[in-house]
Amino acid sequence: MAIRRFNEPSPEVDLGEATSSLLESRQSPRVAANFSVELHSSVLQTPLVVQVRDISTGGLCVATASPIALDSISSVVVDLPEARMRLSVEGKWQANLGLDEAVLSGLVFGNLKPNEVSALWDLVERTSRGVGAFLYESLQAHEASIDDAMSLAKTTRTRIVPRGRLIYRRHERPEPIDDSIFIVRGGSLELTVPIRPGREVKLGRVGIGEVLGGLGSVTSLPPIESAQTNEESVLLEISKAAFSYILVAKPLLGHWLGRVVLASHLRRVDSVVTRLGELD
Repeated sequence: MAIRRFNEPSPEVDLGEATSSLLESRQSPRVAANFSVELHSSVLQTPLVVQVRDISTGGLCVATASPIALDSISSVVVDLPEARMRLSVEGKWQANLGLDEAVLSGLVFGNLKPNEVSALWDLVERTSRGVGAFLYESLQAHEASIDDAMSLAKTTRTRIVPRGRLIYRRHERPEPIDDSIFIVRGGSLELTVPIRPGREVKLGRVGIGEVLGGLGSVTSLPPIESAQTNEESVLLEISKAAFSYILVAKPLLGHWLGRVVLASHLRRVDSVVTRLGELD
């Protein structure tokens, strides 16, 4: 089987156009978030309290239980340390990405006043520092620098996954939107590898700070293990598109992250080999 290296562009894609498109799509780097805002829509009699999954100076992603007409959304109210602030937004996209049970909507800020821009910058920077500090502590074993952690923080989104949900299944390619690198921020997952019909080897739990998934993003291979949540779990997601952006914008960081993903998988493969040896 031919394996495409994670720094090797697809032959049918023009590298210059792909690079330009990736950089343009990430003009406002996003950071994973998990706080509430009030969503105002012309089809709702009262504001709806929704969860923010990522935020940038350009917009935010919110999670709702069901779809909301994008053209009806007008603003969000954010609780800041200084005051409650109502910010104008425009709905741009909406999708059910599969892992969690929420519908995600992308909203873009518009017509911001100077004081709103300043307050938004402060909010994004505070959120980035919190996520960056978590990633720095989690990835120290992989020799992450604080700059690495802060850069990765600005490519993340929060995913909240219910108990018992399969994140991915061995040898089954995830949908491209879910073929992501994950760092566990809350909860835990069980990793397993089937060795014969009706028999599987448990690799153990993956807990807070550990890396899983992303093999398709890095090597174009399907997963070599299955991962299922033991409880409601909070995951920091670096999507396949975000990983591609890192490779273009910060190649050294992208290569390092690719090695982290591969090392995490190889460590678990070694665990399987050891256990199989013990069974013999």
